[in-house]
Amino acid sequence: MPWNTLFDLFIVFAQASLLALGGGTAVIGELQNESVGEYHWLTGQQFVDIFAITQATPGPSMLIVSLIGYWAMAQHFPHDPSMAFCAGLLGMFVSTTATFLPSSLLAYYVGRWWEHFHGSNWREPIEKGLSAVTIGLLFASAVIVSNEAATSLIPWRAWTIILVSGVLLAFTKVNPLLLMAVAGLLGWLGYLAPVVNQLVPAVTH
Repeated sequence: MPWNTLFDLFIVFAQASLLALGGGTAVIGELQNESVGEYHWLTGQQFVDIFAITQATPGPSMLIVSLIGYWAMAQHFPHDPSMAFCAGLLGMFVSTTATFLPSSLLAYYVGRWWEHFHGSNWREPIEKGLSAVTIGLLFASAVIVSNEAATSLIPWRAWTIILVSGVLLAFTKVNPLLLMAVAGLLGWLGYLAPVVNQLVPAVTH
């Protein structure tokens, strides 16, 4: 069993969870840098695929960490499906626990401590400062994921969909599910390019 990978999974996701100001989406960019660029657990296209899957399915959006943990461990056993499955489940458990446990404990204890300073003059400036950091993290994550997605498709068409969706979400009350349905239909029709999905073969093998 590749215990060093399990250790890396725990460290990466525990650190990311403590930086997730404003929610898990804020650290998607950091997760991409670590899982694709640093440890090579996934390819860039695989990361975009599982990000899209976890955003489109019900449940917490941070379930992406479970899939990353699964594949990071499963790929060590390309010729043994049983071991790949067991190792993948272990990686899924470690990455998910590392993501939700430290941040939950931090939120609980900081929340209790924060209430002691209710009405303090420096409480509001700190909250505003953290809000700015959150916006920066969200913007960085959006740029990284968008760039990764556009690279594997026809760039100008992909960026057109990204920009139009961003404008509509920012300035109208259009339902995000409608935009997802339209974008999915365009992809199915081949508008973005006939890209071979790398995620399904990777997991099944």
